[in-house]
Parts: sequence; structure tokens; C-alpha cells
Amino acid sequence: MTRIVHLLRWVGIPGIGGMIWKIWSFIVLSLLLIIEGQAIWKVVKALAGWAIDLQGHRSVTARLGGTMFYSAALLCLIQCWWLSRSWSELSKYWASIEWTLNVQYVPRDANIKKRMYTVVIGVSALAIVEHLVAMSSTIDFSCEISTCFRKYVLKSHGFMILEHEYSTWIGLPVFLMSLIATVHWNLRDLIIVLTSMGLCSRYQRLNQCVKTVITKNNKIDKLNKDAEFLRMYLWRKIREAYVKQAMLVRKVDSSLGSLILLSAFFNFYFICLQLFLRITPGGSAFSLNQIYHTVSLAWVCLRTCYTVIAAADVNKCSKMALPYLYECHTQYYNIEIERLQKQLTRDYVALTGMGFFYLNRTFVLQMAGAVVTYVLVLIQYDDSDPILPTNSTNITFFT
Repeated sequence: MTRIVHLLRWVGIPGIGGMIWKIWSFIVLSLLLIIEGQAIWKVVKALAGWAIDLQGHRSVTARLGGTMFYSAALLCLIQCWWLSRSWSELSKYWASIEWTLNVQYVPRDANIKKRMYTVVIGVSALAIVEHLVAMSSTIDFSCEISTCFRKYVLKSHGFMILEHEYSTWIGLPVFLMSLIATVHWNLRDLIIVLTSMGLCSRYQRLNQCVKTVITKNNKIDKLNKDAEFLRMYLWRKIREAYVKQAMLVRKVDSSLGSLILLSAFFNFYFICLQLFLRITPGGSAFSLNQIYHTVSLAWVCLRTCYTVIAAADVNKCSKMALPYLYECHTQYYNIEIERLQKQLTRDYVALTGMGFFYLNRTFVLQMAGAVVTYVLVLIQYDDSDPILPTNSTNITFFT
């Protein structure tokens, strides 16, 4: 994770970097603020009826979608900036927790680094494919490079740049910031997944330790006083390790809470938007634009589900030691095992969105139900008044 935090400096998140990286981060932040301010101003003009062009891709919906996209990137930059600055202290606390149970029954997770790099490479590859499909649906390959770049910027950023406002000095920074914003759009969920994998790995090692100790205890035929004292001490250390692990989860949750909350909000918004644009009639089903909406919808849904499931595994792994404790023979059952059992049963450990909701397996179904509900509402509003022209502000606001 520390290596990944250092790599984030290239996309404007300095962390503990030097002055050059902080200057670069300030430039990225300033450009995102300028783009976001311009996008908000164009939305206000569209809603107030002052906009010059409200047709096609410059409708109110397109302006609002672009504004939300850069809002997600801007907020992700600010949150990850704060998280990277506090990562040094958080990593030291995490390392101190690793030494709380230094016994021979705790196995090492030798594959955690390999799994994390696999996730990073997989998410990066799928994000690149989705972005290339988006560019292919916008680029006109039959023109020269300069003209092609101009048309791409005007079409992809038509929510904030009109044709008479375009210049090369505007197009190049906008194109660069669109790439960085795309990285931020995927980075938020990636950080949540990687952090959850680390917490789950720690819980799985503790659960394996409980299983090993229970198995060894049940195989012992006779129990002497010295062995009973050592066993009581071992179970006390195991229980304290679970307590400190729960403290680590809550400390991580205090740092990731805002990131989780905005991740759920923006993923929910873009799933509704892409699903609505995909199922509403308009254009050929096999056009590049429709193919892009399908690919983008599939990617956002896959990324959202994987993020929620990875974070929900923290809650799942925190309870997985209970079946092993139930298998403990009554002859070796002691007060520390009873305390650990009550602790795991009553203490609800999970990552949250700043305390507004818990990330567990049922949250995926709740989110899916909310998506279906709001998309149906949007469709009903879209077809509520067929007499109005298609370029009416009342219609384009909901499309």
C-alpha cells in the first residue's frame, strides 16, 4: 500500500512527496477547480434558459453528467490527498497491531501482495478498455489528427465548451485532466478494495489461529495445571488480538468513511445514468454510442459490486471464528474462550459510510433495488408528456 501511495503522486496526490510533487498536485487541483466551476456555470445557464445550445449532447443531462464526473474526481483528489498524508501514521499503527499476537499458531499470508497487485492490474486493464471504448465512440477516424482531436474534445466536453470557445490551449489541458479524472474515478474504489483485502487477511490469519488451537486442544487426552495456565494465557492473547483488530478496523473506517460514502453515491448515480441512457430508445442498438453505454454500465456495475463485496468481507471474516469456538470440547472450555465468544457475537465490526450505512452483503441488494426504483421513475418522467418537443428543457432535464 505504501508503494501504491507513492505512485499516486503522478495523478496529483502528493502524500509525503517533496515540493515538486506538491506543486504538481496544486496545478492538478487548480485545473480541476476551474473545469468544475465552468461545468457548474454551464448547468446554471442551461437550467435558467440562458444557454446557447440545448440540443444533442449539450442537453441539461449531459451538462449535469459531466459536472458530476468532475465533482467525483475533485472530491476523490481531496480525500485521497488527506488519506495519503495520514497514511504514515495509520501504517505504523497497523504494523504495531501485527505484533500483538506473535505465536507459532498464526500463519503468514504469503500471497497477500500477489493478490493485491493482481487486483491493481485487473482494475487498471478494465478501466483502460472502458476508456478506449469511450474514446472510440467519440473520435471521428476519417479526419486529420488536429481536426480529430478538436472534434473529440468538443464532443466529449460539449457540456462546458462550445465550438466558438475552443482553442488548442484549452483542448490540451482539458484532455489531460479528463485522463487524470478517469484515474480518480476508478482510484476511489480501488483504495477501498485494497484496504479491505488487508483487513480481511488479518482476520483470516486470526481465524486460522483459533482453528489450529481448538484442534490441538481437542486432541489432548489429559490436562495438567501448567498446561491449563498456558492455555488460558494463550486464549487471553488471542482475545486481545481480536479486540485490537476491531480497533484497527474502526481506525481505518474513520479514514475511509468519507471515501466510502462518496463512492456509493457516485457509483449509484452513474449506474442510474448509464442504465437509463442504455434502455431509453434512440439510435441503433449496435451503434458505437450504445456499445459504449453498455460497456460503461457493465464496468461500473462490476466495479461497484466488487468494491462492496470486498468491503463486506471484513464484516464476514470478523464472525468466522465462532464455528471453531463452538467445536471446543467442554473439558478445555475456559473463561477466556467464553469472553471471546461473547465479544465476537455482540461486537459488530464493519466498514461504514461515515456511520450512515454498513457495508455488508445485503447492501448490494439494497443498492440494486434503489437503482431499479429510480430508473423506473426517470422513465416515467421521460414519457410523461409526449406532446412537448424533444428539445424541451423539461424533457432534457430528465434525460
